[in-house]
This record gives sequence, structure tokens and C-alpha cells, in this order.
Amino acid sequence: MRGDVMFTIDNYTIDVIDFSERSEPLGSEWMSWMDEKVTVKRFTYGMKRVWRLSCVEKDVAWTNSVVKYLQEKMMSGETVSFTVYDGDRYNLQTTDVYVVSLELEIPVVGQRNIRRYTVILRER
Repeated sequence: MRGDVMFTIDNYTIDVIDFSERSEPLGSEWMSWMDEKVTVKRFTYGMKRVWRLSCVEKDVAWTNSVVKYLQEKMMSGETVSFTVYDGDRYNLQTTDVYVVSLELEIPVVGQRNIRRYTVILRER
């Protein structure tokens, strides 16, 4: 993570390697008969965003791990607060999100006490 970029989930500052955002409209579509032909109508009333973060955690005991914390939040169905600050490139004010997926990778060989994980967050 570059020094000028900050990702936080609740009280945790996380070390993000890769980050993406997907936005999808909320609404409905239906078929309609107009001017003697079928047309598709669409009503949009907002959007939902989904973020995918690939992260690393080094030298943190499991009891204090953000991975463990996110697992607990996902299991309870509670939201977490997600914030991104990246100067002029991208900013996200504190947003309540659900943890919808979490994948943990622990290298068996090599450096000790390193966790790589990917978390997917969805806007509430």
C-alpha cells in the first residue's frame, strides 16, 4: 500500500494490494407494447456498489486479525464501516457495507505469520 492511500474497515487500517469497484443499477425492466412493437422499459432508482480487495496481513496474532474480525461480522450479518482515501484519484466516504465473501490464503512454505486474503464488500 502506498503511503498516501488509506483503506479502513471499522477500526482496522488494512494493507491492500489490489482494489476494484463494480457498480450495478437497482431497478426493474419489463416488456411493453408501444407503437405496435414490443419495447423494453426500465426504471432505475439507484445503484449498489461492490468492492473487491486483495490484502495482506503480516505479523498479527490470529486473535487480533482483521480476517477473524471480518469472518465474525459476516457470520452475524452485521455491517462494517468502509472508507477509502486516495487523494484525487479515488475517495469513498465512510459507507456501511456487508462482508459477502472472504477468501483466506496462508502460505505453508516461506515467511511465517503472513496471511493473504480477498474480501468482497457490498453496499448496504
